[in-house]
Amino acid sequence: RIPTGSMMPTLYGDSKELGRHGDRILVDKFAWMRDDPQRWQVMVFQYPLNRNKNFIKRMIGLPDEWLAIADGDIWTSKDGENWKIERKPPGVRDQLFFAYWPEPVDGPAFEGKPCWQGDADWSLDGDSLFVDGGEKPASFRFAREVLTYGDVDRRGGLGRGDVTVGDIRFRASVDVEREGDIEIRIEEHGIVHRAYLGADKSYLEVGGDKPERRAIDFRIERGESFDLAFANVDGSLVLRIDGDETVFVFPHMPNSPPGIGPDYGIEHRDSDANGLTLVAHGLKAEFADARLERDLHYVLYPGNETSKKWHVPAGHYFALGDNTNSSKDSRAWELDSVTLNDGTVIDWEPGTRSSPPPNATLDQLNIMGPDETFVILEDKNGLRREFRAGDVVDTRSQVPSPFVPADHLIGRAFGVFWPIYVPPAYRGATRIKLIR
Repeated sequence: RIPTGSMMPTLYGDSKELGRHGDRILVDKFAWMRDDPQRWQVMVFQYPLNRNKNFIKRMIGLPDEWLAIADGDIWTSKDGENWKIERKPPGVRDQLFFAYWPEPVDGPAFEGKPCWQGDADWSLDGDSLFVDGGEKPASFRFAREVLTYGDVDRRGGLGRGDVTVGDIRFRASVDVEREGDIEIRIEEHGIVHRAYLGADKSYLEVGGDKPERRAIDFRIERGESFDLAFANVDGSLVLRIDGDETVFVFPHMPNSPPGIGPDYGIEHRDSDANGLTLVAHGLKAEFADARLERDLHYVLYPGNETSKKWHVPAGHYFALGDNTNSSKDSRAWELDSVTLNDGTVIDWEPGTRSSPPPNATLDQLNIMGPDETFVILEDKNGLRREFRAGDVVDTRSQVPSPFVPADHLIGRAFGVFWPIYVPPAYRGATRIKLIR
């Protein structure tokens, strides 16, 4: 059973405020006897800071590679110099697009708030957009910031850790009454990427100083209906029409992540210039069941922003929670350590409100007399340890311990089997699903 919200919204944890019980999951404990663990899998493992506890996170870093978190994305390198962005497989990508409009994943942020602005040719009714375009292009813009947390109104604005997100997706069911052209523009760091669907031609365009296009075999026709999804995600454009997917990888990706290497090339741009705009020309159509979603935007752990990259040792893994703004994971795992006069080294997680039982801390040790007994309820192996304070010859605090040893792996989480309710108990109550 999932106890916390660190894997939200992929997995729900217990919530007294919402009267919700944590998801019950199925775990394949033989998965990695058959195959090596793969990036993006959701894994259950023994907590490296206390083997008595089981944790569940997403496997992000693999053995013997460099890993970096930059601009919301995961980057890896074999030598620490030549980097590439890691693109999520389609199933994982779909699961990690989080609802943002009309109803964010974490609350009714936009209730009663205007979210779209544009020309009179466009109108909005609930979650359906309507356009009756004329000779001049008519635009309709999502006029609110897309943030790592959607419920910004209830939270009182841009909260701690909230940043704007450029990896977003627009999707809708389109009913065409009069043929014309529709252009979906996604702006990231001031660079505009486009999906252009028209009566005569269609294409994807990666923006920038040297835009590049890829033609698409699709035409808008009168009376046609189709399901549409267009995303900017993981350094690529992804267009899906009636289930057929086209991926256009950015042709000029940098050799190093933003903030780590000098060649990313966005320093002169407005880093917060992210957004979505629809532009129609002559088109009359309804975009029903319209949705704006944001990709999981990984952030550095608050208070530890200086750690931007890690080298994952052989036989170890790097784990992150999907609720990146509220997950204690590889970014933040730290141990306290003492060395005794006989050479014994004892490592443990010091007590905090989030890690009961309340283990002793080095601050307590420092005020103890030499003959007093220092007690650690559970060290990193889950063992109780006792020793004289005077036997300590060295101490270290906040020692980073970000990796999961291979022998700590328990299995791969592959399905939610409970809770299940009979709709309409509440929207989204039925949680049975595969975990991607």
